[in-house]
Amino acid sequence: MSYFINQKIGKYIYVYEVESYWDPLKKQPRQKRRYVGKKDAATGEVITPRKGFVPRSAQDFGHIYLLRHIAQRIGLIEVIQKSFPELTRELLALSMYQVLEAKPLYLCKPWAEVTYLKDPIELSSQRISRIVEELGKVQEVREKFFAEWTHMQKGIRAIIFDITSLSSYSTLLEYLEWGYNRDGEKLPQVNLGLIVGEPRGLPLAYRVYPGSIADVSTLKNIIVLLEYLGVKEFTFILDRGFYSAANIQEMGREKIQFVMPLSFSTALASRLISKHRAALQSPLQGFYYKGRPMFHVKEEVQINDTAVHAHVFHDERRKADEMEHLMRRIVDIEALVQGKEFRRAEDVQAYMEQVFPRSVHLFDLTREEEGFRLIRKAKAISRLMNRMRKTILITNNPALEREELLNLYRRKDVLEKMFETIKNELEGGRLKISSREAMEGRLFLTYLSLILYSELSRVMKEKDLYRSYTVSEVLFELKKLRAVTLNNGKVYLTELSKKQRMLFENFEVPIPVRT
Repeated sequence: MSYFINQKIGKYIYVYEVESYWDPLKKQPRQKRRYVGKKDAATGEVITPRKGFVPRSAQDFGHIYLLRHIAQRIGLIEVIQKSFPELTRELLALSMYQVLEAKPLYLCKPWAEVTYLKDPIELSSQRISRIVEELGKVQEVREKFFAEWTHMQKGIRAIIFDITSLSSYSTLLEYLEWGYNRDGEKLPQVNLGLIVGEPRGLPLAYRVYPGSIADVSTLKNIIVLLEYLGVKEFTFILDRGFYSAANIQEMGREKIQFVMPLSFSTALASRLISKHRAALQSPLQGFYYKGRPMFHVKEEVQINDTAVHAHVFHDERRKADEMEHLMRRIVDIEALVQGKEFRRAEDVQAYMEQVFPRSVHLFDLTREEEGFRLIRKAKAISRLMNRMRKTILITNNPALEREELLNLYRRKDVLEKMFETIKNELEGGRLKISSREAMEGRLFLTYLSLILYSELSRVMKEKDLYRSYTVSEVLFELKKLRAVTLNNGKVYLTELSKKQRMLFENFEVPIPVRT
């Protein structure tokens, strides 16, 4: 049986409903109270609390508010709406989820429940699987998206293109093949080629290749794709894997300017280093680049009747660091081999490749009574030292000066960081798929997420935020700003901290005052 009591606190009288019950643990009667309301002193009426002002839920808000504004500002939402009008909300939510959480897609539903998405979205594991499959089946729509998105990127002056490997345990995907794995994994793979536009540094499009396809053979079709995307009058920035006489002739025929490093395995590279060894130590060839002393020599050369300009750079300070590192590794590998027992020379070489990759050609191997011993090859080590901190860049643009050439080539670091982001930040390093459609759909979602992540990173670099934060730390700080929904449906935000205000201002996003 329950009854009511009045309790005066200060000048107010509060009414509680009291219910008695028997506590079997303490073996004694106890009471529990339920607050009923406040009694009006004049009329004696009990005023119940306004249920509409009771919080119904509190959800993470600040980080997704930032991403939504960035997606709007760079035009990503507009292009998604044009290409996928019926999936716009789902694709935006899934791409933001990958940036914010970097977890498998099947965990998106519990994330959506604690994140303020304004309108509820069905993101069950089954629904996401259907979306991924649907994305993978509509190649023509994905191509339309690439074209619309590239058209929105005004003022493209350079194109960076490179390829990375994505491994998988799947046995059901025909694109998975054995090939050169850039991460050293002993698994079948697909190759992902990514096109990035400069100066914004945002992904434009991508291509998927069977795992056995070599980088050098992909360039001709990429030139065709760029023509379809409407990209004209640009400079191609490529890595050494794309070097071939045929590719250089193709770019010359298409009147495409390019910058790429010359592989040290070529006879031309050996000749240039040998010819200019003295000049690369002459004070007459010295200059400063971003606070570092460097040396530079330029020579016009012919590659299969195509004239290009070879720029040879040497960084003496970094050479000293690399020589110290090399000698330490040489001494270490000698001691390790001498301290172990091996049955065959092949076992020694396999161990050396594991501990010190590509070191086998630096030593002769002899067998003695105590075991195997390494003998240094003077010429091989000297050749390696001579190449240290030397870079040979070739270009068909005679107007490029040394500083501008280095600036252009070092922009490829943007793409290398994108590959790291795909594998480490967006949960895309190991493909967990069972069909080509699922693979294509999954990679398209990763591509959308990479656009958002790249813009985040670009602004952080521009505003010098990397001195104090990582991308994850920025998002975690903003995540603390929450949206509280009341029973009456109204929403308010928790207090905005100084750090959160500073971050929104740096990203030039309006300070949120209400949702």
